[in-house]
Amino acid sequence: MSILDLGTGPSRPSVGKKSTRIFLGFGLLIAVIGIGSTFASTISINANQDIEFGQGVQKSIFCGGDEKITVTPISSFANSDELGTFGFTGITISDIPAECSDRDFVVKVYDNNGGSQPLELSHTEEASMSLANVWWANGCPEDESGCRLSNSSLEDGYALVSASLEDYNLPVDIADVMADSPTSFTITFLSDVLSSEDVKKIVIETQNDTYGFDKCVELTDCTVNS
Repeated sequence: MSILDLGTGPSRPSVGKKSTRIFLGFGLLIAVIGIGSTFASTISINANQDIEFGQGVQKSIFCGGDEKITVTPISSFANSDELGTFGFTGITISDIPAECSDRDFVVKVYDNNGGSQPLELSHTEEASMSLANVWWANGCPEDESGCRLSNSSLEDGYALVSASLEDYNLPVDIADVMADSPTSFTITFLSDVLSSEDVKKIVIETQNDTYGFDKCVELTDCTVNS
């Protein structure tokens, strides 16, 4: 992989080599791990040096103030009859501040051809996934009154993933998500994943929750205030 870019984006408050740090606050985080030219309005860091899969890249997000999240792309080797390939099989987002609880983290991937449409992260014959929208919860921030998670025991971290920005939509065998700790989750792409060579930019955005809390209540993992 090539350089890391940090792009600015709209909306609500809330990676270089070996955890080089850059901080920029904005409404909705747009973090770009990039190869090649800059993406949108971006700042290039790491002196244009390569960033490899498995390296954590850190940046701040608005919902967390000066706190930093760490973004770590994951690559796995798949053998074949001819040549084996490395696939983009997942991504870990860690060091998530408490203030970012009850937010959606949206992951998209782009190639280096300048197209506006994200690449398919995972697909089967029946369905495909061009974005991973993860609802993240780890309890209520201390300074947030009336938090809708106040009666829910989610302090150990909780995550749901959807292939839609608006609602819960997760085709079978497309993706999975796991809360690794009270401050991190890992998305795993399950079927016909991207080649690592095709991953030029990883864009991570945050938005206000659109589906996660309601789905959590439906699954009886969250309780509703009386």
